Amino acid sequence: MSFKSFLISKSFFKQLSLIFIVAVILLFAIIKALDIYTHNGEFILVPYLKGNNADSLLTLSSTEHLQFQIIDSVYADDLIPGTVITQNPKPESKVKQGRKIYLSIVAKTPEMVLMPNLIDLTVRRAVDVIQHSHLVVRALQFEDDIALNAVIGQRLYMDDVPPDTLLPSGSAITLVVGNGFKKSGVVLPFILGKNAYDARYIILKSSFNIGQIDTLAENVEGDLRVYSQTPFADPMHPETAALGDEISFVLRSAQRYNFDSVIAFYNAVDSVRYDSLQTNTENFDF
Repeated sequence: MSFKSFLISKSFFKQLSLIFIVAVILLFAIIKALDIYTHNGEFILVPYLKGNNADSLLTLSSTEHLQFQIIDSVYADDLIPGTVITQNPKPESKVKQGRKIYLSIVAKTPEMVLMPNLIDLTVRRAVDVIQHSHLVVRALQFEDDIALNAVIGQRLYMDDVPPDTLLPSGSAITLVVGNGFKKSGVVLPFILGKNAYDARYIILKSSFNIGQIDTLAENVEGDLRVYSQTPFADPMHPETAALGDEISFVLRSAQRYNFDSVIAFYNAVDSVRYDSLQTNTENFDF
């Protein structure tokens, strides 16, 4: 039989059909095997891990479930060392069995930083430098010296700290500041509506110390801002206090209080303020 006759014969079409059927079966088998191997259609929801102990998670790592891997650590003195602070993938993500979850944790030992040289800097500049150096200001201690509002000493607890000394991140530094033999006071800062971090920052840069910080008890949380301060400061009628005096403040949630209206009220000229007080007293919760 010639090749041409074979191509049009029933035998050729039977064999071609058989090859096609076998190919389809093999393709189906391969796809099914891949589904089984890759667990196609199956997934695991990534749990919320923040605050969990990283060592405990590592012992639970498994190719049958999830694998946990620490990739970074950050020191934070207000969090528990060794606990998770961020994760990737995020919680509730759908992942395959055996997926690696990358964790950043709170460092168990603080990062060491260099003490900057603050001598002769103004208080405002010294506070900025300390913040950028990952240190904090414990207090301003004013002493008789001709250098008004200039730093004349830097101390950790009661000891002087030379520049370039290695300190744990977050160490609290006392700034010894000259009072210029100044007997009169300095203007009190107005901090209503500020968050706690900004309020502390403004108080220190204004040459005052941080007093007591309280939070008003209410049934809402979040977006806490300064609701009252002691001694009080009225931006339209400035008052003074002695260098280094303490300023205390109370925080409350902005969800239940119109801080913008109060700030506008205290920054208005007297006549406008008087009109506001007569027509908008319901906006204030003094």
